[in-house]
Amino acid sequence: MKRENCEKNAITPEQMNKLFQQDIFKILGENIRMEIIKFLALNGPADISTISEHFPQDRSVISKHLKMMKEEGLLILTVISRHHYYQLDGMAFLYKMEAVVSDIKVVLKNTCDDTYDYLYEHHLTYKNYLEDPQD
Repeated sequence: MKRENCEKNAITPEQMNKLFQQDIFKILGENIRMEIIKFLALNGPADISTISEHFPQDRSVISKHLKMMKEEGLLILTVISRHHYYQLDGMAFLYKMEAVVSDIKVVLKNTCDDTYDYLYEHHLTYKNYLEDPQD
C-alpha cells in the first residue's frame, strides 16, 4: 500500500519537523556539550573554573554552552557568593530523552507498515526483520 493512500498515516510534515527540531537535538549535536554532561554526571556540581579546566575550549565558550544547557533545563545553577555551580539535572535529561523516544514511537505507529509493532515487541530492528522475516 502506498503511504499517500494510507489512512493510518496521520503524521503531517509539520509534526515531523517539530519532532526533529527539538532543542535536545541541538544540545546532543555538539560534542563539547555532551562532554560537559558526562563530566557533571561523573563529578557532580562544579563551578565554571573547574569545568573549564577539563576542556581545551576557552572559559567563555564553556560558559556559553553551560548557559544554553541551563536554559534547556538540563543543568541547575546554584550561586554561592561569587561562585556559580552547575549540576546536571539527570531526571530532566531522562524526561527529555523519553519524550523524544515517545514521539518517535508515535511516528512509527502512524506509518502504513504494521511491522513496527512486531519489531518493537521483539526488540528487533527493521534490518533484523529484513534479514530474517517472521511470518
